[in-house]
Amino acid sequence: MAGMGQTQDAIKTLQALTQEFPELPEPYNNLGVLLAAQGNYPAANEALLLAIQARPNYKVALQNLGDLYAAMAEQAYAKARSLADDKSVLPPPKPAASVTTTTNTRTLR
Repeated sequence: MAGMGQTQDAIKTLQALTQEFPELPEPYNNLGVLLAAQGNYPAANEALLLAIQARPNYKVALQNLGDLYAAMAEQAYAKARSLADDKSVLPPPKPAASVTTTTNTRTLR
């Protein structure tokens, strides 16, 4: 369906299938792929996690989830790079505690 330019119809059909057959992982997986392709990463993540919940060893869904996480990471890194020169962004906070090691003693400062 989606290959014919009918992505929205495919999404609606897959959503209906997930309601009617919540125990099947395939509709969740396919829904997740379509949602990710649209850039709706939060909804895609939810759908893929439901596919894996229905079948924990579902290799295709696990691979798609990995691809989704890689795309989300790429998006986050791109945003971080765009903010690198922005002076309004505060630097990251310093650690609350640091560990130093002396001869026989470890202390927190």
